[in-house]
Amino acid sequence: MISASLSPNTEPDDVLLAVKTLFTPWKWQKGEALLGVRRWFGNKITLFSSGRVALFALLKSFGIGEGDEVIIQAFTCVAVPNSILWVGATPIYADIDDTYNIDPRDVDKKITKKTKAIIIQHTFGIPANVPEISRIAKKHGLLLIEDFAHSLGLPMSGDAAFFSFGRYKVISSVWGGGTVIN
Repeated sequence: MISASLSPNTEPDDVLLAVKTLFTPWKWQKGEALLGVRRWFGNKITLFSSGRVALFALLKSFGIGEGDEVIIQAFTCVAVPNSILWVGATPIYADIDDTYNIDPRDVDKKITKKTKAIIIQHTFGIPANVPEISRIAKKHGLLLIEDFAHSLGLPMSGDAAFFSFGRYKVISSVWGGGTVIN
């Protein structure tokens, strides 16, 4: 089921855990939950307040900015093009294929001299055609960033990835995001 509600996957035990956590601040004020997330990612993740901020930080860290283009799929969350716009770059929209993921054939057509990166979104947990898009990225010397906001657990193949832990994601902490650089 696809839902845009504030918390579509909330179960009674989630509410109980939230209330219990709220009333035990000595546990969460020390950041033990953040350490648990870092351990789960093999201590390779940098955490942020949201997935969009994580993507913004990734783009900045790779020097993407004014005059650059980043190819993304047209069927995406507004957070992705907004992060690109926030660094001064231009989002270039590619069509999707029958898996609801970016179409490699259209990606290849959209590349220009200004293109610096391709963002692969694994929509609804369905893996995108990473081998083909990776081949295209390597051929043109482009950065390959994977969007795991809806697909936590897939293997990372790109140069970097970002995650979202928002209230309607695979793992929710209500807010939060992270980045991993390969």
